[in-house]
Amino acid sequence: MKLRYLFLSLVAAIMLLTIYANAASSPSYALFPVNVQGKWGYIDKAGKLDIQPQFEEAKPFSEGLAQVKIDQKWGYIDQTGKCVIAPQFQGNAPFSNGMAGIRRENKWGYIDTKGKIVVNPNFQQVTGFSQGYGVVQTPSCCGGKWIFVDTKGLILADRFFLQAKKFSEGLGAVREKSWGYIDTKGNNVLKPQFEVANNFSNGLASVANRAGHNQAGKYGFIDKAGKWAIKPTFERAGTFSEGMARIRIDELWGYVNPSCKIVITPQFQNADPFSDVMAAVKIDYKWGYINKAGQVIIEPIFDRVYSFLNGLALVRIGSQLKYIDKQGNTVWQFDE
Repeated sequence: MKLRYLFLSLVAAIMLLTIYANAASSPSYALFPVNVQGKWGYIDKAGKLDIQPQFEEAKPFSEGLAQVKIDQKWGYIDQTGKCVIAPQFQGNAPFSNGMAGIRRENKWGYIDTKGKIVVNPNFQQVTGFSQGYGVVQTPSCCGGKWIFVDTKGLILADRFFLQAKKFSEGLGAVREKSWGYIDTKGNNVLKPQFEVANNFSNGLASVANRAGHNQAGKYGFIDKAGKWAIKPTFERAGTFSEGMARIRIDELWGYVNPSCKIVITPQFQNADPFSDVMAAVKIDYKWGYINKAGQVIIEPIFDRVYSFLNGLALVRIGSQLKYIDKQGNTVWQFDE
């Protein structure tokens, strides 16, 4: 029985943390999902059970609501534990911009915070809403193309793409033959020209050049005019988060700031984005955390770690999962 609980804790916890980058609890009253003998509830930042274990699965809060599973159906609760959107969906997603993806009969659509379906479930996949639009994949009968839809389900500029990413700072990355960027009216702003294109943040986006161009396959950062702020010299580059972006040189990761300066020398085997002013890094095959000065704050002793969110992070040593605070203290340990 204990092995069964451990397996459920491990699998479900890893699944829920995959959405932590997009889900955000209320900073003033953060709650964190935990598993207690096969049932899920929520603790506060001090590790006190705030919502008693009662759910088959539970995920982080986002915009004041959290996804929970009851009788094999998904719904949403508020931070008092009250079910505000009844469990009725095959699957669902966190709220963003007041909208959340829901799945019925293996198709995805969107609801608002009242639980009203505002975009009918007609799509293969959906992403979180951003700047008034969600990015959705049309059914295979329609070519499986990606489109932007508004809160009424209307298609932005009747444009279809091979791939698309949500809007950020007024621009969205889209792929036709190559990647380029459009604005929120559907107009081309930067023509398709990149092998890879990521979201804008701090006025910059990391992109990679296509084959046949100078520094083909290398990553750099462009501004919104398409000019190189940092020329393509990196093996990999991420999106800015809290004023820092990951870059890789000679298979080692470091960080640059928006002024295009390398502020943390590439030295880590792997590195995650900054969140809650700390970043997870891999040193000698173990994970720990650094601050923005590049100083190790929590020693690398973990097999896997996830980003800090509202003061806590989920970490794993062997098969043991636990939440830690920013001093590395254990706040909650999952059942074995």
